[in-house]
Amino acid sequence: NQMLFAPVFMLLGWAMIILSGIMLLPALFALAPPEGNLLYSFCMPAAITLFLGGGLVLAMRSGMNSLGRRETFLAATLIWTVVPAFAAIPFYVSGTISLPLDAYFEALSGFTTNGATTITDLDNLPRGILFWRSILQWSGGFALIVFLSILATTFSLPVNNPLARAIAKSRRRRVSRRGAAGILSLFQVYVVLTLLCIIALWAVGMSAFDSLCYAFSTVSTGGFTTSNIAGTAFANRAIEVVLMIFMVLGAVNFSLHWSFFNGDRKSYFRDPEYRYLLLAIAIGSVLLFWLMMTETDMGAAQTFRYAIFNAVSAITTTGYNLPLVSSSGGYYWPIGALLLVLVMITLGGSTGSTAGGIKLMRFSLLMKLSNTEVKRLSFPSSVFPLTYDGVRVLPEQILSAWSFFVLYCFAIALVTLLLAWNGLDFQSSLSLAVTNLANAGSAAQQLITEVQDGNRNFIDYHQLSSASKWILSIAMLAGRLEFFALLSLLNPALWRR
Repeated sequence: NQMLFAPVFMLLGWAMIILSGIMLLPALFALAPPEGNLLYSFCMPAAITLFLGGGLVLAMRSGMNSLGRRETFLAATLIWTVVPAFAAIPFYVSGTISLPLDAYFEALSGFTTNGATTITDLDNLPRGILFWRSILQWSGGFALIVFLSILATTFSLPVNNPLARAIAKSRRRRVSRRGAAGILSLFQVYVVLTLLCIIALWAVGMSAFDSLCYAFSTVSTGGFTTSNIAGTAFANRAIEVVLMIFMVLGAVNFSLHWSFFNGDRKSYFRDPEYRYLLLAIAIGSVLLFWLMMTETDMGAAQTFRYAIFNAVSAITTTGYNLPLVSSSGGYYWPIGALLLVLVMITLGGSTGSTAGGIKLMRFSLLMKLSNTEVKRLSFPSSVFPLTYDGVRVLPEQILSAWSFFVLYCFAIALVTLLLAWNGLDFQSSLSLAVTNLANAGSAAQQLITEVQDGNRNFIDYHQLSSASKWILSIAMLAGRLEFFALLSLLNPALWRR
């Protein structure tokens, strides 16, 4: 069948129209005298984005059809590359970021919920820009949930998602209606969780503005902060507890939240992936506590605080970090703890969530497959059916999980080599590759340090070469689109009639 471009560009147009509306929200901060110059920085890009997006919608309105596999892949790729280009304009026009590449990197990092930033002085940014960074992550997080729900119908994974089921069971002419109902349901859940996070953060002592920004970044597991050292914003332990709770909720399959809010109070614990998430956090916290106790000079209580918070942040791929402090006052991460954090980031959260990484469902399928193969060595003639949540796993589902794992490992190696070729040391290259492919790029800014004149300094993304920034941009895009959407577009067979 011929590729249908009309619905693809129609979706892109609507995404741009929505983006233009969102741009007006941070423009409200320009009504205050100190930030009056931001009014032009947001209204002008909003007008341009609305004009071009509206033009696409009007031009393609007569050719709107439901999306097939090829159209879905193309639409996802275009939205995640074009929308950040327009979202970058306020950063550049306002003078917050002086280089176009850095502005695009910042916007792409926000929309992919990666959290890496090229801005070096967050503490002195106007509130309109800080809010724009946070709401860009929040919007990208919901867009991700929607597209992963749609892509779930093309991936061979045993997903539990109301939107995916609605699309899969719909007839061609009714897909848009059922899909819209599913999107609205998920959006209501997304908004409720965000409002609860805002209220909880404000109630435990965070300022109203910071509560707003951190709620957007936390529920989307994005990791953008409003301060150069995020730990300074977490002024008390209650704030850390609230952030951990909502980081976990952001990394849970949103269909479970939907089921819970619709009366199924046991939906979470019936889902094996949710149990795997809690187990991974528990194991990661214990191992991180043990490594930090043996390799640092902090006390047990302080070590436990750092271990559990950073384990939750890593597994959910949010990327918040409480900076470690030695007795001499310097910041450092022991190499053992660093490697463990990178492993947890790679595992990631649940499918159907805003978290990145391999995802725990895929990892559990691979572990089950490994266990089956070990049993088969002892009993070659026996049959060991592979099940997940009581349902037999099909061969194509196993193949899909295995293919993704191989692609993911290959991507880590390739990005590491390319970054090293551009002048970075091996530890920095590996850490940047792992965190950005898992869309936890903000973690690297606290994990990676370099020694200069006897002092340890954080490596920030602003210092990277242009080539390294392009490499990481492609990495975060590939990781966000689950590789297959991006790689499928490079397959000539996808474009044949």
